[in-house]
Amino acid sequence: MTNKEINAEKLNVELFELENKMKKLQEFVDSDDFLSISTINQMLLANQMVGMAMYRDSLHKRIKLAENNIKYTVQVLPQSNGYLNLNRREQVWCLLPNNNVGDYQTHFTQSQIDEMKDNPFFAAINWDNVKIEPVEDK
Repeated sequence: MTNKEINAEKLNVELFELENKMKKLQEFVDSDDFLSISTINQMLLANQMVGMAMYRDSLHKRIKLAENNIKYTVQVLPQSNGYLNLNRREQVWCLLPNNNVGDYQTHFTQSQIDEMKDNPFFAAINWDNVKIEPVEDK
């Protein structure tokens, strides 16, 4: 696992824990016990919920950035020249080795791969059989 994947995983764990705390706080706010506390405490809890929601949104953005920084290879065919490549200069797609040098891009972010899956140009690719692997940091 690369440092980027570990960072994204830690952020996802933090997000999960935060959402559980928000759920418990919301359950308290929805209960009759909430009405029994002072108005000031009710306002403080409401402010805390707003702050937690803002932090949750921030975590979502950080996770998206962490995941988008991870690069992957897309191996369409099970041979050395079966990797999806984009000739950046001519904007032409081809299958070549995993080189990622010069004008050829062989490493893609998850969002780029998701765009490929939705692109009609790649409709002939059976994405269930494609080997997508993270590129190791060097």
